[in-house]
Amino acid sequence: MPGRIARSALAPILLAGALGVPGTGPATAAAPAVRAEMLPVPVAGPDRRMSVRAVDVSPLGVVAGNALETSTAPDGSTSYVERPQRWAYAGPAGWLRQPLALPSGATSGSVDGLTDLGEAAGSVSLGGSRAVRWSLDGRSTTVLSDSPSNVTAVGPNGPWGVSTFNPQIPIQGDAELVTRDGTRTPLRGTPDLDTGTSRSVGSVGGPDTAIVWVGEGIGQGRTSRPVLWRAGATLRFPVFSSYFLGAACVSRVHADGSAVYSGYSTSGGQVAWVLVRHAGGVPGTDVTLLRATGSDQPIAGLTCSPGSDADVFASDGGVAGYLTDDGQRAAYWDAAGTLTVVPLEAGEQSASGVAVADGGRMVILARHEDGSSRLSLWDDGARTRLSTPRGWDVTSIVELTDAGLLVANVQNAEGVVRPAAWNLAGRA
Repeated sequence: MPGRIARSALAPILLAGALGVPGTGPATAAAPAVRAEMLPVPVAGPDRRMSVRAVDVSPLGVVAGNALETSTAPDGSTSYVERPQRWAYAGPAGWLRQPLALPSGATSGSVDGLTDLGEAAGSVSLGGSRAVRWSLDGRSTTVLSDSPSNVTAVGPNGPWGVSTFNPQIPIQGDAELVTRDGTRTPLRGTPDLDTGTSRSVGSVGGPDTAIVWVGEGIGQGRTSRPVLWRAGATLRFPVFSSYFLGAACVSRVHADGSAVYSGYSTSGGQVAWVLVRHAGGVPGTDVTLLRATGSDQPIAGLTCSPGSDADVFASDGGVAGYLTDDGQRAAYWDAAGTLTVVPLEAGEQSASGVAVADGGRMVILARHEDGSSRLSLWDDGARTRLSTPRGWDVTSIVELTDAGLLVANVQNAEGVVRPAAWNLAGRA
């Protein structure tokens, strides 16, 4: 199909609520592998390279991402232009792509997240970076904050987590929640939030619930700690990210304030590696899934990018991660805390659970002896291989929806990135 469609082409689909996962009819006999479908992307101009990366998926199967076009001048210098995109599956027509409109005067923009209906939000370059949200049809924007700012998290129906920063003092910044009617709630005013020099929103579970990352210190001594904010009350999770010890991971927060986190902790005066499921908001209750205090003990954790949330905590309480008791293997904890470790298959050096959906479904990312990364779906003890097109390797996982749509980013040998999707409905 053509790489470009009219900007309004997705609006009727979105408004009608007709989006779905491709091929969600009656399940057929399980195939040896489920093949990825590459999402359509813009065509790069002459002497330019286009990389496109997906960043979020809505429960209805709308995908958001960004197209980065790199051009090289005769003198060898390079320049970049980024433009926000959105995709939806339209049955026989396949995947449709929509370039989200930029406001007049904006030279580029990027999307960071979606509401449950597929409304996009992010930032545009308009006298500096400015946080915006797009209309449902993707043809207009609403500015949420003055420059410099950007949207870093989106709630199911809002609010939008807006983070501001100072280009001259990058260790400083603030955060707020902005509702659809423009009401602003600054995310500060408690000891947990005010001890740092910067705040940014990691995820939004609803009108009164968010994860805020609080940064303090400078240089290699800088740390970042996750804080649960719920209706003005806060709770600092006892893990931290640092240059020397690596990143702490926190799942996307649920509407009731539940989340899962892993990382190094110094609570109680003792350094430990912990994996904890927190339930019930503030103060809530903690269930420790694993705690290690010595180098000879196995550790369990979550897989995520630094400072970001992760799709590793299902709506039914299931948790996807890894355990290092005999090499690194994918691990799944159910709502009762029962652990299942998935054995490595032939040729695998290590594996992690990188996405999860309700019903005990987990996506496993395995590193192979030949250096490649491969995906599989684990469901009820069985693994189904998820293949990528020849020459493409998995670089990051975006999300596995409860409806069975998996979206990830893949990369070829030239470093070009593309979004890919797998229909896993009915697969086991």
